[in-house]
Amino acid sequence: MKHIHFLRTALLLVPMALPFAGTSQDFMNGSFEQNGKLCLINTSTSVFNANVKNTRAFGSYKKPDIVSSDCNYGTAKDGNWFVGIATNVNGGIRSEAITLELTQPLVKGTQYSLTFFARLHTVAANIEVGQSVADSLAGQIFYTVSADNIGSEWSEFTIRFTALNDGKYISVRANNPNSNSGVWLDGFKLHPVFQPDNVVMTSKTVPVKVTADNATQKKEAVTTSAQIGLFPNPSEGIFKVNTEDEELSSLIVYNMLGTLVEEHIATPEQPVPDQIDLSEQQPGMYFVEMAMVGGGKVTRRIIVAR
Repeated sequence: MKHIHFLRTALLLVPMALPFAGTSQDFMNGSFEQNGKLCLINTSTSVFNANVKNTRAFGSYKKPDIVSSDCNYGTAKDGNWFVGIATNVNGGIRSEAITLELTQPLVKGTQYSLTFFARLHTVAANIEVGQSVADSLAGQIFYTVSADNIGSEWSEFTIRFTALNDGKYISVRANNPNSNSGVWLDGFKLHPVFQPDNVVMTSKTVPVKVTADNATQKKEAVTTSAQIGLFPNPSEGIFKVNTEDEELSSLIVYNMLGTLVEEHIATPEQPVPDQIDLSEQQPGMYFVEMAMVGGGKVTRRIIVAR
């Protein structure tokens, strides 16, 4: 029987890996300190782009902000400057986005750690994070921060992801189809991780409580089996489960926050299905944990791309 659960946020208890020693890969202007030193609210994208180095604003709303702690919009989290992007729904949904340039292109297949800070601007918007090969494209969205997790104080978000392309830009877009909304952003940092994981760790400044059962699940050993996989991968949401001669006792799908998205437990009357449907889920990376009847587990990454 299929059980689907939605939790607001969860924390995976896995150790952070160390960055590659000596690497210089990061954002060229992740704290937005390199700018024209002007408070610009609802400015044009052309004026914004002329003032903020290595950061390009685009999108359909075209009213980005760059402010400092002295501009009466609160204090910055990293340095003295921060930016604002928004969604406006008057007369149709229009959203702002920015790309942040990296010192080096991403290496496809390499796992990275991305950290940034966000707080709401009156009403919070969802934040769509993507990997882009151009400075004015949203690129491939691999993670969405829910507006529910963004408050009036700065919150820190740390995301592990595997590079889907060799782009040199991380894109960030405000998106809220229901109301006028916006977010302030600051302190973007990125580095490769020394020891890639089969899971993604996301954290906020204030840790979220994790149940003992979830903690136990995440600490359990993950077995490897070359015969077990899911295809096609990436797909638009339909994945075929290939277990060869193995019989599954359970199949569990987590998103990048560690939230349980889908769960299948085998019963005498109903085996675990040989197909999973994530077509109604947001595009991005998911993790499928499969347990065998004879013992052992395997975790596979899958990507929903549209």
